[in-house]
Amino acid sequence: MNAKKFRITVSLTVLLLFLSLSSHAQDSLSAKKPLIYSTVGFQISQVSGIGISYGRNMENNFRFRITGGVLTTGSSTYFSFGTDYEFELTKNKPYRVFIGPALGTWGVSTEPPHFNIALGTGIETPLMGGNTIIENITSGVEIYYPTFFTLSKTIGIAGGVFISYNF
Repeated sequence: MNAKKFRITVSLTVLLLFLSLSSHAQDSLSAKKPLIYSTVGFQISQVSGIGISYGRNMENNFRFRITGGVLTTGSSTYFSFGTDYEFELTKNKPYRVFIGPALGTWGVSTEPPHFNIALGTGIETPLMGGNTIIENITSGVEIYYPTFFTLSKTIGIAGGVFISYNF
């Protein structure tokens, strides 16, 4: 990952964190969020994939999210599939801060697939206002470090962004 992409990813993370914390400084909720809910959206991640995503929050503050996408152009098919397993560090807040492992595979039909494995930390916040992420459109960013890239056999930093509807 070059320095410009790294600076952009870090800047977006800091901006979203600042906006979510400053807009919810009073920390007052009119209703508790449910323990279990689903999420559907779109994710772009260097580790867990690019495409449509589906996630499920479970009672124990964990979310399991899968992402997948396939694009065919001419004689080549590009694919990306992955998963995030996120442990929520914030409870009953109007935003979510999480940490957890992620892995994914991607490639082109004419080549062997590549795999990435990482530990990610991220934040998710309401995009359309409101004081809860349930029944709301949310956006988030995730920074992955360390990330093991099998293509280059290196360890580095990666990033991802997503937009979701939580219900």
